[in-house]
Amino acid sequence: MYNSRLEERDAQVLGISCDHAASHRMWSACIGGLPYPELADFHPKGEVSQAYDLWDPERGASRRAVLIVDKDGVVRYRKVYTAPHLPDMEEVLGEVELLGPTNA
Repeated sequence: MYNSRLEERDAQVLGISCDHAASHRMWSACIGGLPYPELADFHPKGEVSQAYDLWDPERGASRRAVLIVDKDGVVRYRKVYTAPHLPDMEEVLGEVELLGPTNA
């Protein structure tokens, strides 16, 4: 539902996890697939998460977060969530709309 609404606004959704790509595939298969690609931040572990200041060294994992990055690579929105909280997708859609169709 939200993926198509984001695509209508010329926004692309990507998931990222510090798990190995094989575990991504198995997890995705168990839940019936994902409507977006999932990237493996596995080796070196957490390199991308660290670049976006999302790495949690105590857990050895990335924090759950939503980032909106514009076409120039500038982070325009960042919100970190603690489990079990999930992103408010209406809020995310609103932030994408604020950027306009050529920026998200």
